[in-house]
Amino acid sequence: MSRILVAVVSLFAATLPVLQCWAAPGEAYDLSTGVKAGDVIHVDAKMEVGGDLFAKDAEGNEAKLATSVVADMSYDERLINWSSYAEKPARSLRNYFTAKATLKTDELGADRQLAKDDRVIVVDVAADGSSALNGLEQTLTRDEFDLVNVIGNSLLIERLLPGRALKESEGWDHDAQTIGGLVGMDNVAVCEVRSVVTGMENRQVQIRLAGVIHGTVDGAASEMDLRGAYLFHLDERRITKFNMAIKEVRKAGEVSPGLDVVAKLSLVMTPLSKTNQADAFDTAQIDAAKAKAPADLRRLRLESADRGYRFMHDKAWFLTAEQREALSLRLMVAGELLGHCNITTLPVRPADKPMTLQHFEDNVVKSLGDKLGEVKAATEWANASGHQCLGIVAVGKVDDVPMQWRYYFIADAGKRPTTVAVTVEQSAEERFADADRAIIDTLVLLDAPTSTAAKPGAEKK
Repeated sequence: MSRILVAVVSLFAATLPVLQCWAAPGEAYDLSTGVKAGDVIHVDAKMEVGGDLFAKDAEGNEAKLATSVVADMSYDERLINWSSYAEKPARSLRNYFTAKATLKTDELGADRQLAKDDRVIVVDVAADGSSALNGLEQTLTRDEFDLVNVIGNSLLIERLLPGRALKESEGWDHDAQTIGGLVGMDNVAVCEVRSVVTGMENRQVQIRLAGVIHGTVDGAASEMDLRGAYLFHLDERRITKFNMAIKEVRKAGEVSPGLDVVAKLSLVMTPLSKTNQADAFDTAQIDAAKAKAPADLRRLRLESADRGYRFMHDKAWFLTAEQREALSLRLMVAGELLGHCNITTLPVRPADKPMTLQHFEDNVVKSLGDKLGEVKAATEWANASGHQCLGIVAVGKVDDVPMQWRYYFIADAGKRPTTVAVTVEQSAEERFADADRAIIDTLVLLDAPTSTAAKPGAEKK
């Protein structure tokens, strides 16, 4: 373990009370959680990240940037559906009082904060360990999602407990699904993380956690070294404090930069009284949270007034580049790149020269040139907003690799039309399925702003 991580852990562990073992020699502590659906807690979470980010510069060379993140979260959380078993689904409802972060690199800085209208959040963990969270009443943007989707998911924290009595110096191994969920890994290849009971004072059992976990984050290979300390309150029957330091080395991926960072996390969980529980969430909010479909919780909102549209997309689509009239997305599923999507804004067409399906097909055939094998489908319909939609599906080859292209043209009178071009290898067609249709079906064309001179956006690494 590196010296910097040793220093971080020593400093961070010092924020917990100094506990000495006052129990009788050999006494075992029952570390079974008493948490159940309907419980409400208040959570204060703080996170600090520091280290280096590795990204491509304008010439395509790898550049190292010093980076830091400071985040502060405060929220009430009600358990809607919960089980201590990692193989069972869980869901909670959160009301954020504070959700803000400051991000800095050598080149730029940004402050992010959750909008007041988006502060009631539903959090869901599926039986397979995949997680999703979104606004109860309004779909989050990617920036808002990234702001609240931080390490140390309080919905999972009680699953660290062994569910049995243990003596001081005794320990247990953690399952990959729980640890992976806590640190934000999509897929876990190696999980060697263990907790050990180290003492008890004032009815609080002190526990230490340590180990390594290897896997992927947003499809990029990641190795993490974990060191933590947490308290289990024997009367509250739950974890009330959790501190962890993470040393992560992540390789650059298709949708994310490389990282060499240390993250520090502090969670304080305070059970609320029955009176306060009644004030935290009303019946309508609880019922709405129960009714949310997992697919809806996975959707994010992308809105670009300068480019003239907004739409919903699965969180597996990542924005990878922006230009004045265009942006690019990539689809990552289970660590695999399945598709590319380019969205371009066009000038308003004359009313007497609307785009026809045949004209659009001719444009597609011309743009593909020698790569085209054949046009498989050409269709026209109206999406949910009533906009004209033209769709062309074509197949062919690029460097002998069989490809499928899906081109869409979305237009309405007096608005700037938009084209959506999707590229998928034919070998990935079944797994890709209709991942692009949510974008087309939910796309809304917006009125052009007073000034359409949008500033070019910098490429996102």
